[in-house]
Amino acid sequence: MSVWLVIGLIGLGSYLFRISMVLLIDRFELPDRMRTASAFVAPAAFAALAVSGLATQVGGAEALEALPVLGALAAALAAVYVTGKSYLALLVGMPVLWALTAVMAA
Repeated sequence: MSVWLVIGLIGLGSYLFRISMVLLIDRFELPDRMRTASAFVAPAAFAALAVSGLATQVGGAEALEALPVLGALAAALAAVYVTGKSYLALLVGMPVLWALTAVMAA
Protein backbone atom coordinates (compact mmCIF):
# COMPACT_ATOMS: atom_id res chain seq x y z
CA MET A 1 0.00 0.00 0.00
CA SER A 2 1.28 3.44 -0.88
CA VAL A 3 2.37 5.76 1.90
CA TRP A 4 0.14 8.50 0.50
CA LEU A 5 -2.85 6.17 0.44
CA VAL A 6 -2.31 5.34 4.11
CA ILE A 7 -1.94 9.03 4.98
CA GLY A 8 -5.11 9.83 3.04
CA LEU A 9 -7.09 7.06 4.72
CA ILE A 10 -5.91 8.13 8.16
CA GLY A 11 -6.83 11.74 7.39
CA LEU A 12 -10.28 10.70 6.16
CA GLY A 13 -10.81 8.55 9.25
CA SER A 14 -9.77 11.42 11.50
CA TYR A 15 -12.11 13.80 9.69
CA LEU A 16 -15.05 11.37 9.93
CA PHE A 17 -14.38 10.75 13.62
CA ARG A 18 -14.33 14.46 14.38
CA ILE A 19 -17.42 15.32 12.37
CA SER A 20 -19.39 12.35 13.77
CA MET A 21 -19.83 14.11 17.10
CA VAL A 22 -21.29 17.14 15.39
CA LEU A 23 -23.67 15.04 13.31
CA LEU A 24 -24.75 12.74 16.15
CA ILE A 25 -25.73 15.57 18.47
CA ASP A 26 -29.12 15.85 16.73
CA ARG A 27 -29.96 12.18 17.42
CA PHE A 28 -29.92 12.43 21.22
CA GLU A 29 -32.22 14.34 23.54
CA LEU A 30 -30.14 16.87 25.43
CA PRO A 31 -31.12 19.28 28.19
CA ASP A 32 -32.20 22.67 26.84
CA ARG A 33 -29.15 24.47 28.16
CA MET A 34 -26.77 21.97 26.54
CA ARG A 35 -28.69 22.01 23.23
CA THR A 36 -28.47 25.79 23.12
CA ALA A 37 -24.74 25.73 23.78
CA SER A 38 -24.10 22.91 21.27
CA ALA A 39 -25.45 25.03 18.45
CA PHE A 40 -22.29 27.14 18.71
CA VAL A 41 -19.75 24.27 18.67
CA ALA A 42 -19.31 23.92 14.91
CA PRO A 43 -19.17 27.65 14.14
CA ALA A 44 -16.72 28.23 16.98
CA ALA A 45 -14.51 25.32 15.86
CA PHE A 46 -14.42 26.47 12.26
CA ALA A 47 -13.90 30.09 13.27
CA ALA A 48 -10.90 29.08 15.37
CA LEU A 49 -9.45 27.04 12.50
CA ALA A 50 -10.13 29.76 9.97
CA VAL A 51 -8.68 32.57 12.04
CA SER A 52 -5.55 30.63 12.98
CA GLY A 53 -5.08 29.57 9.36
CA LEU A 54 -5.68 33.10 8.16
CA ALA A 55 -3.24 34.56 10.66
CA THR A 56 -0.61 32.01 9.70
CA GLN A 57 -1.04 32.48 5.96
CA VAL A 58 -1.52 36.22 5.85
CA GLY A 59 1.10 37.20 8.42
CA GLY A 60 3.94 38.47 6.24
CA ALA A 61 2.90 36.42 3.19
CA GLU A 62 1.50 37.38 -0.16
CA ALA A 63 -2.26 37.74 -0.45
CA LEU A 64 -2.52 34.88 -2.95
CA GLU A 65 -1.35 32.43 -0.29
CA ALA A 66 -4.40 33.30 1.83
CA LEU A 67 -6.81 32.36 -0.96
CA PRO A 68 -7.51 28.77 0.24
CA VAL A 69 -8.39 29.93 3.76
CA LEU A 70 -10.51 32.83 2.52
CA GLY A 71 -12.28 30.57 0.01
CA ALA A 72 -13.04 28.00 2.70
CA LEU A 73 -14.31 30.71 5.01
CA ALA A 74 -16.56 32.12 2.28
CA ALA A 75 -17.92 28.65 1.44
CA ALA A 76 -18.62 27.90 5.10
CA LEU A 77 -20.36 31.21 5.65
CA ALA A 78 -22.47 30.73 2.51
CA ALA A 79 -23.49 27.20 3.53
CA VAL A 80 -24.56 28.32 6.99
CA TYR A 81 -26.30 31.43 5.69
CA VAL A 82 -28.29 29.52 3.06
CA THR A 83 -29.29 26.54 5.21
CA GLY A 84 -29.18 27.93 8.74
CA LYS A 85 -27.37 24.75 9.89
CA SER A 86 -24.19 25.55 11.75
CA TYR A 87 -22.56 22.15 11.35
CA LEU A 88 -22.32 22.76 7.60
CA ALA A 89 -19.56 25.26 8.32
CA LEU A 90 -17.28 22.34 9.11
CA LEU A 91 -18.70 19.96 6.51
CA VAL A 92 -18.31 22.46 3.69
CA GLY A 93 -15.40 24.60 4.85
CA MET A 94 -12.78 21.93 5.50
CA PRO A 95 -13.10 20.10 2.14
CA VAL A 96 -13.02 23.44 0.33
CA LEU A 97 -9.87 24.38 2.25
CA TRP A 98 -8.21 21.08 1.34
CA ALA A 99 -9.24 21.32 -2.32
CA LEU A 100 -8.08 24.92 -2.73
CA THR A 101 -4.81 24.15 -0.94
CA ALA A 102 -4.21 21.22 -3.29
CA VAL A 103 -5.02 23.33 -6.36
CA MET A 104 -2.75 26.15 -5.24
CA ALA A 105 0.11 23.71 -4.55
CA ALA A 106 -0.12 22.18 -8.04
